[in-house]
Amino acid sequence: MIGLLVALLSAVVYTVGLSVQQRALHGSESISVNRPLHLARVLLGNPRWVFGCLFTALGSVGLIVSLGLAPVSVAQPAFAAGVACGILVVTLVVGERITRGEYVALALMPVALGLLTLSTADGAETGTTADTGLLVTVSLATVAVCLAVVALTGGGRSMSAAALGAAAGFAQGSAGLQGKGLGGLLADHGLWAAVAPALLSPYPYLYAVGWAVGIVLFQTSLQRSRASITAPVSNVAGNVFMVVMGTILFGERLPDDPLMLALRIGGFALTLVVVVLVRGNVARAEADTSRRRAHLADAAPTTPARNGTDAPGA
Repeated sequence: MIGLLVALLSAVVYTVGLSVQQRALHGSESISVNRPLHLARVLLGNPRWVFGCLFTALGSVGLIVSLGLAPVSVAQPAFAAGVACGILVVTLVVGERITRGEYVALALMPVALGLLTLSTADGAETGTTADTGLLVTVSLATVAVCLAVVALTGGGRSMSAAALGAAAGFAQGSAGLQGKGLGGLLADHGLWAAVAPALLSPYPYLYAVGWAVGIVLFQTSLQRSRASITAPVSNVAGNVFMVVMGTILFGERLPDDPLMLALRIGGFALTLVVVVLVRGNVARAEADTSRRRAHLADAAPTTPARNGTDAPGA
């Protein structure tokens, strides 16, 4: 129960950071994965984005802690469902337009993740250790495939915001597996005693790789569309990947009870429905965002030339 509560609280913090990042990105220069140095300059040079990033990082740390206290099939769905609900609330509060499909998708996502959580009601041990070699292989292969797909589509130019969000979700899911490993070390050794084993393990370094790739892809998708579009797709992709692979790699058994197993399968099936519903509204969301960014650019004051050619009578 403590792990579940920590996951939900972390989701609230993460959602606040995500909303701040979205506002900062929609008012900044266009970014592209093809120009990594420019992307880093735009993001790190925006104080609002950095502030939002700190909140999302804090939420991610909370998720790591919860993963050491509860099975991945409980903590991860609770976190993702909390983020989805939080985004819906923020979207409604700021008065952004929500389509019927988005309402249905955002309503189904907590149900899907709730079914995954209920499927562990018969109790389950929390896995804290995994086959390190297999974990490293799966993580590196996942990130490599995400980068290869983006590269083959011209740096993501021909990918929609939802597709970029899904790729970001898989990359962040690979980072989440490392978070599960770090959470296990915290649970087994305690806070201070876990420092040395953590630094000697591949977890923090693979976490950094997955997080860096995931955040670049996600920020690009976020600028093209709304958080209510990209975040659910990213969360569903990352959540399904992490729950499936985390359960396998950390030896957390699937439910033996037929009802619990049916709930687990039903939860995964609904997550696929969510992706289909959200994907159908991506084009409109990207067009709306492009018009909004163009309007902001037109409204921005222009800087007078300094060479004197703009002076009256020149």
